[in-house]
Amino acid sequence: MLFYDVAQEYLAKDKENLAPLTIRTYYWNLRKLQYYKPDLDCAGVDEEFVRGFRNHLQQRGDKPATVNKALSVFRIFTNKMMADGLVEGKPFEKIKVGRVFTRRGFLTVRELKSLYLNFMDRRRFLTETEQDVMRVFLFSCFTGLRYSDLLSLNANEIFDWKIRKQMHKTGDPVYVPIPLQARLLLPEKMSDGPVFRVVENSHFNRTLRSAAKKLGYYKHIHCHLARHTFATTCITLGIPLPATSKLLGHRNLDTTLIYAKFVDTFLDKEMKKWNRLQ
Repeated sequence: MLFYDVAQEYLAKDKENLAPLTIRTYYWNLRKLQYYKPDLDCAGVDEEFVRGFRNHLQQRGDKPATVNKALSVFRIFTNKMMADGLVEGKPFEKIKVGRVFTRRGFLTVRELKSLYLNFMDRRRFLTETEQDVMRVFLFSCFTGLRYSDLLSLNANEIFDWKIRKQMHKTGDPVYVPIPLQARLLLPEKMSDGPVFRVVENSHFNRTLRSAAKKLGYYKHIHCHLARHTFATTCITLGIPLPATSKLLGHRNLDTTLIYAKFVDTFLDKEMKKWNRLQ
């Protein structure tokens, strides 16, 4: 049986339980595998093939994070086929597929304040769609909600200026008190239903950059940059890492610590503790 065909069958069966972004990620990474060897049989998946596929991705210039993502998806479907007896042995047993930590972009506190104030003062110069997109982006900067959670955010999930919702990506509950800046971004009147008008992801990012330029911000930004900004701003303001982790909905504190290494003020504050030795 061809690996790609079986993988597509698994994907079709799990479609209702997967987020659209996850489905797209699986699909495109499986296409890379199909492009590398269109006639790959399930029985032909072994350690040597996996190493060859990894070398192929590296030689064509894919970044380490991109290679790891492709291998991770390959491993997911390989494990499914191993469980069903279609793949023998343990092809990935001696192959490390780890996370690649890259520098994550974010707005500094000064940049966030400037963009927010410019939006509040000059939003009339933006189109209606640009206003919607920038409102959603800034709300994410102040609450840490992902694009998928903003897309599904319902008015009944906000009570007493607090958000209580189930995260779309992990299914875990998240609790986020809404700061004053974010409260001013909410619609004046909210009835049961979506809080924001959220456009499709790629259109969102193009519109966001267009709106930002009109507000005097010219750096390359995208929707997930807002979540990074929330994390680094929490750390900059001195909010304890366990609390920041909880607000972001992280299951592991190590995930939150990734942001700490990008915030110099966090390190400055911690190193001042040496002064206590005087």
